[in-house]
Amino acid sequence: MTNTPVKLDPRYWKLSINASMASYLDAAILISAGIALPLWTERFSMNTWWVGALSTILTLSVAVGSFFGGRLSDRFGRVMVFNLDILFVVIGALVVAFAPNLAVLVAGIVIVGLASGADLPTSLAVISERVPERFQGKIISSTELFWLGGIVIPQGVGFLVAGIGYAGIYVMFGLIALIALITWLVRIAMPSFKVLEDELLAENAAENAAHGGNGDKAYPLSGLLGNKRFLVPLIFLTVYYLMWNLSANTWGSFQTYFMVTIGGRSQSYATAVGFIANVLAIITTYAVFVRFADTSKRYIVMIVGVTCGILSWVVSAFAGGQWMVFTICYVIYSITNTLHGEPIYKIWSQQLFPANARATATGFTYAIVRFLTAIFGFVTPSLMAYSPSLLLWILVGVLVLSLVTALCAMKFIRNHEIPDPRFNPKALNGTK
Repeated sequence: MTNTPVKLDPRYWKLSINASMASYLDAAILISAGIALPLWTERFSMNTWWVGALSTILTLSVAVGSFFGGRLSDRFGRVMVFNLDILFVVIGALVVAFAPNLAVLVAGIVIVGLASGADLPTSLAVISERVPERFQGKIISSTELFWLGGIVIPQGVGFLVAGIGYAGIYVMFGLIALIALITWLVRIAMPSFKVLEDELLAENAAENAAHGGNGDKAYPLSGLLGNKRFLVPLIFLTVYYLMWNLSANTWGSFQTYFMVTIGGRSQSYATAVGFIANVLAIITTYAVFVRFADTSKRYIVMIVGVTCGILSWVVSAFAGGQWMVFTICYVIYSITNTLHGEPIYKIWSQQLFPANARATATGFTYAIVRFLTAIFGFVTPSLMAYSPSLLLWILVGVLVLSLVTALCAMKFIRNHEIPDPRFNPKALNGTK
């Protein structure tokens, strides 16, 4: 056993950067839509029902896209489906940007939601079937940096274009379309990138085959649901990610609303806090989680992260949502929130299933989580108005459940001798 660090093949990073744009686009679309809601409300004379409905339509479209996109990519090829997903993000973003009326806007929201939902499970599968297991933690978790970038950059752009009114929507969604178009062109118009993907797939073919992967034949969803070996981790994965996402989505969607309406802070103060917290989260994710993702310390980092989240909301709940206490707790929560939750979910969604079932499993779990999160998000403002402390205690509960589920999943990994840097490092070819 050696402690000499292994240098990653630069091709893995090239693949990761391109595939990670799916995570960036997913977050950027949701954040940009949230920023645009007041402008759409004024332009199209939307009532409060339509405001809530538009957000729900986007979230549900992402859920439906995740389910069918993951399944289609396992059946017809992950690269082909991913390329189509990105192209439709371009189309949908342009429709949203230049929608002349509410009906066209809704159509654009559905298109961009379906496409962005479909590209996440597909992009993770594109990475995992081309990167050896011993490096997957670092490469897959790096996609979280792009997801955070998809929050921070639209926030910054939204702030910069706030003074130009409705034209700001052209800029925000035009930028999304441009980034998606560049990603698509790299994949389609650069033969060297296609060669890179083919080379990595061939080099990793033996490992995929060893773990039950057969790229030519998709593993059926009924097979996952009917096989205890896959059904149990599918349940763990869904519950774990759902519990984490209920808290993450609450503050991703309503942090500004909570601080302004409950804490009495200004819009600029709330926006600045959210921006700073997310920038710090990017630094923490890169400096801590990505560094330890492929080591035995992965789960120590995870437990520290979720513990900080639980304690943050416990303290804030006792304080009754008082603005200064909440601000401090929110920043602590944000900078530790990507030490667990989604990064672990992304790794486990590839680690626990064969190569030809990963996109299906990810799409299935992601769709359920997005659907249930949309329902919770619908009642969240009412909970905030009724009792901020009650909401915070609910979030304490869901994070505790996420920790319990994570511990159960870790036990499953250990008992089934699944290749893992903590419980079964010898099964990871070439690792210590």
